[in-house]
Amino acid sequence: MGRTREAIRREAEKLLQASGTLRAPVSLRDVVSVLNLSLVEKAHEPFAAEAALTTVGDGRAIELNGPVSERRRRFTIAHEIGHFVLHPGRVAPERGGPTNVASGRQEREADAFAAELLMPEHLVRQATLEEGADPRRLADRFEVSEQAMTIRLQRLGLVERQSDLLPPSRGVL
Repeated sequence: MGRTREAIRREAEKLLQASGTLRAPVSLRDVVSVLNLSLVEKAHEPFAAEAALTTVGDGRAIELNGPVSERRRRFTIAHEIGHFVLHPGRVAPERGGPTNVASGRQEREADAFAAELLMPEHLVRQATLEEGADPRRLADRFEVSEQAMTIRLQRLGLVERQSDLLPPSRGVL
């Protein structure tokens, strides 16, 4: 049975409160610290996942594989935090291994959690009041990709269509 978006939002909100996050961008260092997780950098392995939850000694860690942009890395870390919070005891499928409906659902839930964690609704709504619904500017403010912010704005109903994201026309046709 999957989790509702509301349940995922509540879990992310509890974690933000526990980490003392009051403004954007969310400090993932503070969030990871509250969960007693470690971040471990690995040398780039071809065809390996960008990140995975692993066991390190007596604790858990998010293992990061290879270079990616900082904004993508932030979303990836938040995604893995989502698995840690929402799917305790989860074992990721082996590279190239079979996936099933449950693992696909868990991936979507972890993505939704990452969006809720990095772009909390109340902060995104406040930012749009202050700056408008420009995904590029808001992505900079929240340190996420423009694509992630565009999707978040659409899901929150702050933009309805892709054309809402285009700059206003300056000339007369």
